[in-house]
Amino acid sequence: MTQQQQRELGLAEAELARAELYDTLGQLRDRLNYAKRIDDATERVGIRIREERQQRPLVFVAGVVAVAATAGVVVWAIAKRASKNLRS
Repeated sequence: MTQQQQRELGLAEAELARAELYDTLGQLRDRLNYAKRIDDATERVGIRIREERQQRPLVFVAGVVAVAATAGVVVWAIAKRASKNLRS
């Protein structure tokens, strides 16, 4: 192998390594971009909620009522504990 061929082979290997590095960095960027991942997940949940509301409105309303009731019970329990601690 001539010196020119070795140089070209080295340049080709370096170019391949650079491309692999950029690919790896892109994958890491996507995995570590939590804000984008949260936005994507929120969008998917929103789509699922809209589909559920259109396809099965009664199930959707029952779910909303259950979530509201659970939130109400949690707030009531926290308020009760807080008022008990203030009296003591």
